[in-house]
Amino acid sequence: MTYRSYRPSQPHGWPAVIAGQPVGLTIGGHVTSRDFTHGGRSYRIRLVPFGGSDTDAVSENFPTDSTIDFKAILAHTYGAHYSFRYLGGLKQRKFDVQSYSVYVNEPTDASPLNYGADLYVVCEPDIHPGDPSVRATFRWIQVARSQGAAGSPKNFVDSKGRANPFYDSGGITSIYGRRVLNFAYGASASPAGPDDDAVHPDEFVAEAFLVQDTGIQDKAGKEIIHVFGGIKYGWQVCEVNHA
Repeated sequence: MTYRSYRPSQPHGWPAVIAGQPVGLTIGGHVTSRDFTHGGRSYRIRLVPFGGSDTDAVSENFPTDSTIDFKAILAHTYGAHYSFRYLGGLKQRKFDVQSYSVYVNEPTDASPLNYGADLYVVCEPDIHPGDPSVRATFRWIQVARSQGAAGSPKNFVDSKGRANPFYDSGGITSIYGRRVLNFAYGASASPAGPDDDAVHPDEFVAEAFLVQDTGIQDKAGKEIIHVFGGIKYGWQVCEVNHA
């Protein structure tokens, strides 16, 4: 289940980089689109409207987007060492989306134009029989589909090439002494350089799933990872013709 209680900017407890600067805060709220100009042309960054005009993040029990191809990409990248067991959504544990916004920072003498998006999800520990304890080793796995200036889309496990498949900004963490199970995504993009007169079309869509690293191996010696419910979200940039 997914709830939306959009809040102002708040600490998320994970390292992140927004606009080229290290931060530990969400953007906050639910800003669905921003318009900006660059090189005399008009552009818009917006949240991807899944299901028509709906700009909310989508709750999923299993990966369903065939263009992202979560299961196949994950198995191809990490299947030699990990066994993924898809168990569906947890019985009563809810995803609380507290920030899902795009932003634009206009250029200054000190920094170029930059734009991006932010998602912050807290997984409320409403434990029912059959759900793993909050003391379990919870992480997140994200598989994304990105299409940037190169033109051809790329599907990948968003693990920064590490030797495990886990997303680096999510799981059990501490925020001012309070234990929280959450997920924090932040992205920042800019034109290719200060003399680049065009903003290239860009799109990023992803499915991020809550997982449990069981620490148990199957008969083939692969570590078993339980995959529970998740969130699908995304953002895109395109040129806008106001004529």
